[in-house]
Amino acid sequence: MSFKVIPCSPSNLHTCSSIHFQASASNPLLSIIYPNGGTANLQRNITYHNLREYDGLKVQMFCVVDTSLQDKLIAYAKWTVVKGQPAADGENIPLPAASSDSGVRRNARNQNPSGIASMNGSEIPPAAPSSSSTPPRVPKEDTNDQFFSHFLTLVTPLRSAHLTQQTLVLDDLSVLPEHQRQGAGKLLLRTLIDFADSRNLPCYIESTPVAYDMYIHQGFREVDKLEIDLGKWRQGYNVYRTSLLYRDARGDLKK
Repeated sequence: MSFKVIPCSPSNLHTCSSIHFQASASNPLLSIIYPNGGTANLQRNITYHNLREYDGLKVQMFCVVDTSLQDKLIAYAKWTVVKGQPAADGENIPLPAASSDSGVRRNARNQNPSGIASMNGSEIPPAAPSSSSTPPRVPKEDTNDQFFSHFLTLVTPLRSAHLTQQTLVLDDLSVLPEHQRQGAGKLLLRTLIDFADSRNLPCYIESTPVAYDMYIHQGFREVDKLEIDLGKWRQGYNVYRTSLLYRDARGDLKK
């Protein structure tokens, strides 16, 4: 296997949405939020929002391709530079993602009209215009709004305590299940860290138990945690822990 990190392009964002839900299949918290899994409607909805947010400035999206498999796209990450805490609404709030972290759904409206240089010097293609001004409809049965609201009520005050300055927030880091634990996630994480260090920004992640050690080994520290008894929402489930992790800005690390 041979992995390579490349900037995401608008044309492969739907594939990224598919990877997100395939990687999320074993996440108990997301299985409650999305009781029917990654339906076509949900994938189209996430793709729609990613296209609208895609500007290469405040929102960065990178993929990993396996060059030994004809550049098959096997993983992706999305992060957002936020100024203080995200707004407490359904689209601006992180969700713990499959094998990693979170998903801050930022409502950036600026699009990149001509392509800009990414951190590694390659050009990020301009965002394709959306064919609709409204997101694709997601049926009520595809999301558990009651549990999602409960989750937001618990996690929003914790975020408020730590997102007090301009911060690079990891929205999502997802790796196809058959390619996990082979280094693709770490490649994307190192890309994020290099991007943050080049701008002297701290990083914030909401980690699943599965990915916790990877983040700690890359210099993150736990600043808070959220434990939810999922058994109250689905029989047979246990207490689920989301770890709020923080990595200081490069300048702060040198102090």
